[in-house]
Amino acid sequence: MRKKWHNILPWTALTSGILMVILLAWAILFKSSGYIESATNRKIAYDKLKQIHVDSRESINSRSFTDYLENTLKCPEISTKWLISDNGVIIYENGMMSQSTPLNSNVYSLIDNQSRGLLDAVDENLDSFQKEILYIAAAIRREGEHNDILGHIVMPLKTSSGELAGFVGVAYELDSAVHPVHVYIISIALILCFLVYWLSLPVWVWFDARDRNEKYILWTLFVLIGNLPAFIAYLLTRKQ
Repeated sequence: MRKKWHNILPWTALTSGILMVILLAWAILFKSSGYIESATNRKIAYDKLKQIHVDSRESINSRSFTDYLENTLKCPEISTKWLISDNGVIIYENGMMSQSTPLNSNVYSLIDNQSRGLLDAVDENLDSFQKEILYIAAAIRREGEHNDILGHIVMPLKTSSGELAGFVGVAYELDSAVHPVHVYIISIALILCFLVYWLSLPVWVWFDARDRNEKYILWTLFVLIGNLPAFIAYLLTRKQ
């Protein structure tokens, strides 16, 4: 019996450690695959935007309109909303990404140099309306850090007579490229491998030190806390 656990436990620790490294590498690969465009979420956001109607250019500056905008766009898929005037001034912003676009700031002053350079490169091929939409899109994406998990839509707001009243922009959630079930399975497997790896060595020390009539409780606690370095220390000091 002693020979059995004496041989099995170190190999158990080694095997579970290797599996843990493989699972960690797998998890990193999954994470690097990031997020993908969600046709469903984009359609939800787009359909919500199409429900917005405006009576006049002046009405978008009222509190009642921003309340109406907030209620119309209220859904789990949309994380941030922006209301921009026809001359590019941010009238209203609310949500996770709104901190990077202060109220009353102009979208032309918000975009970074890289985006400005791209817009300048195609400037002659765009009319003023197209350029303004691109500037607004660049402004609401300026936070940058979450652009890999969020998609964006900019839509003009026009009155029933066709007059441009302003623009509304939203950030909506993308879909994870990794299925939640896969994340759950990998997480559980990682936890199990870690526990098997971490406990195998102190259990081996418990039996080995006890058989040698050494201070097996202290050595077991030492290896339980210090794991591999403590295990090596035990092997170096254990009596032959």
